[in-house]
Amino acid sequence: MLLRFQDVSKTFGYRKVLDRMSHAFGHGLYALHGPNGVGKSTLLSILAGIQEPDAGEIEIAGHNLRRTPLAAKAALSYVPDECPIYPFMTGRELLEFVARAKGASIDPDIEALVDSFALEPHLDSRYGQMSLGTQKKTLLAAAWIGRPTVMLMDEPSNGLDLATREVLMTRLRYMRERTLVLISTHDAEFAHGIGAQVLPFSELHAPAVPPPQVAA
Repeated sequence: MLLRFQDVSKTFGYRKVLDRMSHAFGHGLYALHGPNGVGKSTLLSILAGIQEPDAGEIEIAGHNLRRTPLAAKAALSYVPDECPIYPFMTGRELLEFVARAKGASIDPDIEALVDSFALEPHLDSRYGQMSLGTQKKTLLAAAWIGRPTVMLMDEPSNGLDLATREVLMTRLRYMRERTLVLISTHDAEFAHGIGAQVLPFSELHAPAVPPPQVAA
């Protein structure tokens, strides 16, 4: 299994957002489906190691995210819907930062992806001054650095022009045979276009434990 999580729970204040979420994934494309506020983005953030769960265990490509976080995070990439950090970095600096963090480089595949996203003219702009679409393209380009085996993407098609959207869909379809791509999206056309298996978020909840039987 490329991604396994067991009994992941998270509470904010008095609101329990995730309650004993469990699942295991091999390679393929999966789209989480559910209403706004149900916890899809929170789960992806926890699986990526951005937020800490209150309880539960997570394994990325066989590495426990709590006990061996560096090895686990080296095997994954994460594309949030919005990225408020590092607003003063240029796009180029952000890509180089991700490459250093992963012990990788900006290889020809990443350069080709930057070209196909028409991103090169914007890489010397500060991230915080980019349009939302250009910010998303920068994060998507960074997602392929280091050739991850697990890719987590929150609303990956948000803000993309049609040409970039088609490039992304084509690339994701190609990844399905050797990588796990888990996305959260309200874009049903996008999910269908990449051939993702739609997974209702409610199916990730662990089944309730039946009450003990009382002897007659």
